[in-house]
Amino acid sequence: MAEKVDETIADMTTAGAFGTDIQLVSFELERLHTELDQFASCVLYGTATVNDSDGRRHDHRLVFKYKHPTLEKRIFYNNDSQFHNETLFYERIAPFLLASRGSQRNGNVTATPTLCRYVYGRNDCEEQAHRDVIVLENESVRGYRTAVTSHRLSLDFDHLIVALRTLAKFHGLSYMAKHEDSVKFKEIVADVKETQWSKDGEWFFHPSVLQGLFLVPLDKLKERHVVAGGSGDNEVELISRFQTELLTDAMQSLRRIVVPVEPMAVLCHGDFNRNNLLFRYDDGGRPVDALAYDMATIRYGSPVIDLSFFLYMNADRRTLDDHWDTLLDVYCSTLAAVAGDVPVPGRDQLDSEIREYGFYGLVHVSYFAGIMLEENTQVGWEEFFDADEFKMLSLLLRNGGEPATEWFADAVQHFIHCKYARAPASTIVANEDCIPDEI
Repeated sequence: MAEKVDETIADMTTAGAFGTDIQLVSFELERLHTELDQFASCVLYGTATVNDSDGRRHDHRLVFKYKHPTLEKRIFYNNDSQFHNETLFYERIAPFLLASRGSQRNGNVTATPTLCRYVYGRNDCEEQAHRDVIVLENESVRGYRTAVTSHRLSLDFDHLIVALRTLAKFHGLSYMAKHEDSVKFKEIVADVKETQWSKDGEWFFHPSVLQGLFLVPLDKLKERHVVAGGSGDNEVELISRFQTELLTDAMQSLRRIVVPVEPMAVLCHGDFNRNNLLFRYDDGGRPVDALAYDMATIRYGSPVIDLSFFLYMNADRRTLDDHWDTLLDVYCSTLAAVAGDVPVPGRDQLDSEIREYGFYGLVHVSYFAGIMLEENTQVGWEEFFDADEFKMLSLLLRNGGEPATEWFADAVQHFIHCKYARAPASTIVANEDCIPDEI
């Protein structure tokens, strides 16, 4: 692996990634990323030391992301399309979005989401796949780090608020870019590649796997209903409606959800979750900003694609029950504040989108919550690559145990009540009372 990084450093220097007339002095590899949160690529860290044309020395702390070395894993994770999306985002999409942001009269630096600093990328695929790489600046140099929390999934209220502000700023870029130049925006976004569905229209899990994953939390909800003495007679009816409307043909429900519908559609991160977020803290340890990375699964669609996955993956049951409205209000008010005169959805529209598209978040929580909560970090991932649908379901259900089942059941229950039992909220408008303290 060290030889591969040395080759990358040489390519980067030749390509001018560190600037013109640069002399490479040394490169020191730090460590291989082996944490539980890393799944679809191989990540390493290192520091390149260079001399510029004036003889001044500079250190560049870098993060290198490579495709899996084996073809089987590259295909399983759709690495070629993921690397295409990431290089596309940093080289074409982000510059266009930020230019549109800067052209708005109300623009200011605090209203722009913090993005990783892109250094170099290549995605030649096929015989050269071993040299394909994404190189970013190590954002620890700007004070960003993984969330300081004790739970593998749950973020506290302060972290959730900061992350939602970042997400609103990111989504706001799409609304402003469409307003500025909708033709160019759609042209660039059209180049994003699908990473979850095959060319034949098949999702990466068999339909029976998805059906099986949902049976577990639904049984748990029915069990809770019995334990509660059957109080709230319409609970069983709501569960039944959910099963009939969304799970009878879960794949078709998911296909419908990922189709972008104007004018609400935005460029979504696609995997907006704590394992892809870094936070910056003030001197008192309070989170003040969040940075999203890993843009490999970006997609154009409802903002709820990101919102539903993030909230159902990272907010526990009590937070969902007690602070749902506040969290969405902060997202909406931040969006309105950063967009200025550009039309953006209000709270009533967002609630409607959640009822229509929130199933997306549940689908991904169905398998990923268990993976993230798995205590055994030595799980043999090789078992997944040749598993049929029956073995795949068994492997996924074993991850995370009862905590994962409870977490998923809480998310499903909350969504069912949002979709069928909650009254529509009134429109939120940007004013002094609802604009967050930090934009």
